[in-house]
Amino acid sequence: MAPNPKLVDAFRAAETVQDGDTLYFGGTVLDRKPMELTRALIRAGRRDLDVVTFAGSLEIELLVAAGSVRSVAAAYVGLGRFGPAPRYVAGVKAGGFDDLEYSEWSLLGRLRAASMGIPFLPTRAGTGSETLAIHDFASVADPYSGDTYVALPPLQPDIALLHAWRASPSGHVQMASPPQHLWDIDVLAARAADRVIVGVDQIVSEEAIASIPERTRLFGFEVDMVVVLPGGSWPTSSPPEHDVDEGAIGAYVSSGGEPGTLDSARPS
Repeated sequence: MAPNPKLVDAFRAAETVQDGDTLYFGGTVLDRKPMELTRALIRAGRRDLDVVTFAGSLEIELLVAAGSVRSVAAAYVGLGRFGPAPRYVAGVKAGGFDDLEYSEWSLLGRLRAASMGIPFLPTRAGTGSETLAIHDFASVADPYSGDTYVALPPLQPDIALLHAWRASPSGHVQMASPPQHLWDIDVLAARAADRVIVGVDQIVSEEAIASIPERTRLFGFEVDMVVVLPGGSWPTSSPPEHDVDEGAIGAYVSSGGEPGTLDSARPS
C-alpha cells in the first residue's frame, strides 16, 4: 500500500514552513496549543515569523526565546491564571519584535473576511481604542444609513497550526465533546489560512470518525497535513486526553521563563 501523503511527521511539517511566513497558532491560552509543532519549527531554525493567535501563551514564549519571531498579532498573550508571559513581556519591552495588539473582535473579523473571501468586513469593533491606530485600518460608509464603520481587511495566514484530539487518515479532524470554550476560532483560522497542519493525539479509522460525526470540526479537504503527536499540546490541555500540567507551568514561571524547565518537567 502506498504511503498516505497527508500523514507526516513533525520534521516534514516544519520543512514546509518558510522563513517570513505568517503562521496562525491555534488553541486559546492554556488549551490545545500546538506545542510540539512549535518545537519542530524551532528545531528547524525558522526565523522572521509573523505569528498570529487569538490568545497566545507558551507557544509564543518558546518562539520568542528562540529568536524566531518578527511580529506577534494577538488579542492576548499570557499564562492565564499563572500570570504574565515573561519572555513575551521582556521581548515587547526590548523591542525585539513588533507587538500588534488587536481587540478580540477585530482579529476575528479579519479572519472571517479571509474565510469568506471578501475584500473587507465592516464592523464597529475596536472603535475608540488605540488598537485601530496600531493597524491603521480604513473606514467605510454604509451605503444605506451613511454610518461609518471600520473596514477590516482579510487576514490570511500562510499556515494554520492546530492541535486536536484525533483525526482519520484522510484528515477528518475531531474535537472532544463537550467542546472547550472558543474551539470554533481554530476552525475559523483553518478556513482563513492557505494551508492547515494539525497535530493530533490519535489517528483512528474512518469508521470511528463516522460513528460520531457530530464531533468532526474540520474535513479532509480542508486539512493539508496531519501529524500524530500524542501529548503534542503538553503542558497545555488536550481534552479528553489530559488537562493542563499546572506543575510544569508553575515551574516555568518560577524560573522566570527558562524553556529548559518545561523539558525537565515533562513526564517520561
